[in-house]
Amino acid sequence: MGKHKKINQENEKDNNSRLDSNQDEHPNNIIVGIVFIVGFSIIVFSIISVIFPGLLISAIGDGEFLEPFEMSVMGIPIIVTNIIIISLIILHNRHTLPNSIVVYIQKIFSFDLSQKSSLVLLIIVLGIYVALSADEITIYELNQYGDFLIVERAIEIWPDQESENEYVSEQLSRHVRMGLLVASEEIFNNVKILPFVASILLLITTYFLAVRFSKKNFTGLIAVVLTLQSSTFFTYDTIAVYENFWVLFYVFSIYLIFQKPKVSSIFYILSIFSKAITVLMLPISILVTIFADISNKKKIFVIITHLIVLAVSLVIFQFSNTIYGNVININVSEFVTGFTTLGFNLRFDIVLLLFLLPVAIGLFLKAKNGSKNAISLMILICGTILVTPILEMITDFYFVYPYRYVPLVVFFAIAFSNIFSKK
Repeated sequence: MGKHKKINQENEKDNNSRLDSNQDEHPNNIIVGIVFIVGFSIIVFSIISVIFPGLLISAIGDGEFLEPFEMSVMGIPIIVTNIIIISLIILHNRHTLPNSIVVYIQKIFSFDLSQKSSLVLLIIVLGIYVALSADEITIYELNQYGDFLIVERAIEIWPDQESENEYVSEQLSRHVRMGLLVASEEIFNNVKILPFVASILLLITTYFLAVRFSKKNFTGLIAVVLTLQSSTFFTYDTIAVYENFWVLFYVFSIYLIFQKPKVSSIFYILSIFSKAITVLMLPISILVTIFADISNKKKIFVIITHLIVLAVSLVIFQFSNTIYGNVININVSEFVTGFTTLGFNLRFDIVLLLFLLPVAIGLFLKAKNGSKNAISLMILICGTILVTPILEMITDFYFVYPYRYVPLVVFFAIAFSNIFSKK
């Protein structure tokens, strides 16, 4: 009797947990409206800066010699693509598309692969990727990026010594990253090995996060292929100076919010000590947690542990010999300027630039139909876009290079694949 009573209590507890997590399954329309109004504002600002690179800078008075309405090379392709796709979306919602097209669309949306087949294809895709990229790890990185001198110096003196060079000092404060780079150098005699492994693991994480969001195996493959076709990802996937450790840890922490909430914050703190910029991503993680399909108890645990991680990180930065407290220089006008960096840095990521707005519209339609995952994906996309303008506003110490947009590339790929989800 005691054993059966215990089992019944556990079952009741599990049922309550499920009810707790699934209550108010459909998100409030007001919340959806707020998230997507803010989200569309961020995306439209970004797209405008791509089509008219000088417009936002001229609007704040910094573009004396710029022509505000001079269109970029990508301007017309973006406008034409968006008009066509938005028109198709409108026709589809009004049920005026030809039946043959509707049937074809339904077949695409209903298509899926078994888990086994999908994983086999993933291994094949990763194998091709590794084969194509393996030669890059033999290249001496100083021949690719001059900043490698800074990393080399940091590897030589980490963790016991300090540096008068503020850029080397900044590298030394990123202990997780430095530990991995030093391990790569000492174990494999090649500093590029572990950065390459991190990029492979990032692709695997992208696959499983896409599947988790969409509940379809095929979408994971779409997300991986879209990430691989990104010029930004492919440029920095084997580079030690601009490695993907921080991206891997952050994206994996998002995945763990859904799968293993109790350990998500561990990987979040690993991302912070790989690259401090992920401190700015805490609000993104909290909002994703709020909309996650997990119990409220788990949500509270994730949020509290993430806040503790942030507090601990700030204390460590404050009392250790880091430069972060000395590089804060707030300039509000740079917030607007920060939006203009997306078009320049992602100028070779044509798929992302062409489909960013249509994907956002697709997420909005899914959110209106009750998909909390669509809201989370919109938050991830817009949050990662917003990080750069905020960083530009609070400091002039860092240069905005394309590698900072790798999280956006990953979340865009997952969001694009989510359009093909069952719901």
